[in-house]
Amino acid sequence: MVAATAARQQCLGATPSPAPALHCRHSSAGTRHCPHQPGDQQPRCRTAAPRSVTGRYRNLARLATLLLVAAVWLCTHFGLFTWLDLVMYDTHFKIRGTRPTSDRIVLVYMDDKSALRLGRRHGGWSRLDMAAALNNLSRAGSEIIALDVIFSAPSVDPRHDKILADTIYNCNNVVLARISSVAGLGSVEPIVPFQEGMIGAGFIDLPLDQDGCLRKIHFFNAHPLDNGALQLLPAFALEVARTYRNLDYSFDFSHSNYFTLGSPEQKQLRLPYPDLLINYYGDHHVFTRLSYADVVNGNFDPAAVRGKIVMIGSTLKTEKDFFTTPFTHYRTVESPFADRFAASISNVQDADDPGLSCHAQAIETILNQDFIVPLAAWQQLALLIACAILGHLLFFRFTGTMPALLSAGGLLLVVLLSSQLAMQAGLWVRSPELLAMILAQIGASMILLKFYEKSRNDWVTSAFGKYLSRTVVEQLVKGDINLNMEGKHQQLTILFADIRAFTTLAENMSAQQVTQLLNRYFAAMVPCIQAHQGTVDKLIGDAIMAFFGAPVPSSNHPQQAAQAALHMLETLRQLRGNSDIEQLRQLEIGIGINSGEVTVGNLGCEQFMNYTVIGDAVNLAARVEGLNKVYGCHILLTDDTAEHLDDTLVVREVDQVVVKGKETATTLYELVGYRAAITREQLQALEHFATALQHYRQQQWPAALAELEQVLTLSPHDGPATLYRQRCRQLQAQPPAPQWDAITRFTSK
Repeated sequence: MVAATAARQQCLGATPSPAPALHCRHSSAGTRHCPHQPGDQQPRCRTAAPRSVTGRYRNLARLATLLLVAAVWLCTHFGLFTWLDLVMYDTHFKIRGTRPTSDRIVLVYMDDKSALRLGRRHGGWSRLDMAAALNNLSRAGSEIIALDVIFSAPSVDPRHDKILADTIYNCNNVVLARISSVAGLGSVEPIVPFQEGMIGAGFIDLPLDQDGCLRKIHFFNAHPLDNGALQLLPAFALEVARTYRNLDYSFDFSHSNYFTLGSPEQKQLRLPYPDLLINYYGDHHVFTRLSYADVVNGNFDPAAVRGKIVMIGSTLKTEKDFFTTPFTHYRTVESPFADRFAASISNVQDADDPGLSCHAQAIETILNQDFIVPLAAWQQLALLIACAILGHLLFFRFTGTMPALLSAGGLLLVVLLSSQLAMQAGLWVRSPELLAMILAQIGASMILLKFYEKSRNDWVTSAFGKYLSRTVVEQLVKGDINLNMEGKHQQLTILFADIRAFTTLAENMSAQQVTQLLNRYFAAMVPCIQAHQGTVDKLIGDAIMAFFGAPVPSSNHPQQAAQAALHMLETLRQLRGNSDIEQLRQLEIGIGINSGEVTVGNLGCEQFMNYTVIGDAVNLAARVEGLNKVYGCHILLTDDTAEHLDDTLVVREVDQVVVKGKETATTLYELVGYRAAITREQLQALEHFATALQHYRQQQWPAALAELEQVLTLSPHDGPATLYRQRCRQLQAQPPAPQWDAITRFTSK
């Protein structure tokens, strides 16, 4: 059985020391590592993240969000999103589709077929035919007859006007149309005889949006009176709805969000400010339609109009009383003449809805109280801010491009679905500005993320480039390794390396020679540490402090530290053999390694930051390094490190010690080398030393000396064997006290 196996068995039987308090350590170029002891005055340390990078990114992200909110709101204020708002408004209707109406409105079309059947002459429809139609509808039980026809001039035959006026009067349910304003003419109203018999009149002016689409009507137009007052003229749809509900022409504007039509004792209609957004139920086909000629001739089912609102209006192409609505907007049909006239008419706009059906849609909206209310300006702003905050939380994170794009896609979908659901509930949310906010934020986040990545890469390179290997730095830059600079407790392995007798060596050298020697030495040693994923913490005079397991996490950090130590010794041998500096050929180093829990992170103060480790495990590694001089070794390990090494490395137990500043014993091991490089004679020497150590602890001095002589025969310069031979001879001459426990206690560093 080789010495390494025996050493591990003894190591596993050692009593671990209790978790010590953490102490800060400091050093300067003029002093070597000097860990603080309990009770020493210690500088205050704190942890800190790379705030210069993340802080700048977060501040820029907040500023970008604020600027984008302001920019989007200004664009909304100046109408830059109006066209998109209208497109989305129409799209909501297309997605929702048609809905059934209440079936209380019937449309009578004065169409081309009726004109042919009734012999309509150029200039207008016969007023006798109109009187016949009104009589037939009234006898059939129509509740309201609304004429979307302007009778602004007398007929050629006054008798015809008299007959129609008497019919309107006798029906007592006719609402006439007027035009509130015509350029150069003012208002256009029915002739006085007709006004005397009507039960109401409303203006048929229909306001179009900037894209030529009809989406709303005005409830009122103000008409100045001779006494200076203003008369509120109702819209045609509002007047028809009022007369159908038999409400007084009385309004209450005391409410902030709506006004009411009708007297308080009546079942009032509640109407929104300021205009009526027509909640279209589809195109004109959703209503029951009759031919004007059939109505004039009495060829219709009376049940079709009984108790209903019957609206009469022209659909002649020459009248040009057609309007584009959300259901007919962008609707095209294939022309039957496309093969002849090619692209010039291959896509022609389908017939728009007649103005009559548009008024009917408005009446249906009013009577059903099925209003579309736009979100108030302050509510839209609040929603924009909420969307911006959510976008800020989702996009301005360090998650990369793809997660941000997926988040943006999800948020866009949520906004679109929510706006569609809100529209179906009667609330118009102007989604384009929200969508613009999301897209602007995702664009800004991509730009800022590139800025952050560049700043982070520059910071990683500057922060770690000098004491981490190039491969590790590249992994950190690419993000393959999660970098956490916050202070935390972590199990690491600490390595100290020191030049033996450097002070004596440097006494006969100039400052330039010392600098040259150390630069050459460090240039050779630092890559050995980095090659095994070690982090060079600091250079302390002629000493090197490094640790393994951070910032790159590793579960094998004791093995990496041991391999780095052997690499350093081999590199030093090569350096001594090839150096042109005489003192460099005389260099000997000692290395101490310990594993344990430390505090690791970006430590320091505002003026200086350093990614480093502090703790009792660091102090012990420094003490162990100094014991190489005592035992004549090059690499000493603690049991916390040795027990985690695999069988490719050979270690031997050297002693159990209590270093200064500790009260519990630590088992020391020497790292001998790689098993593949150990000779038979070295293995035999290790076995003899392990046996000698057992005899020593049993106070069998002659047996221990005999084994030690065997070791020195095989390896004449073996440091631990030489030390124990001296100890055995001293203890043989002066036996120890009965309570002797074979533990060596050191009272100095």
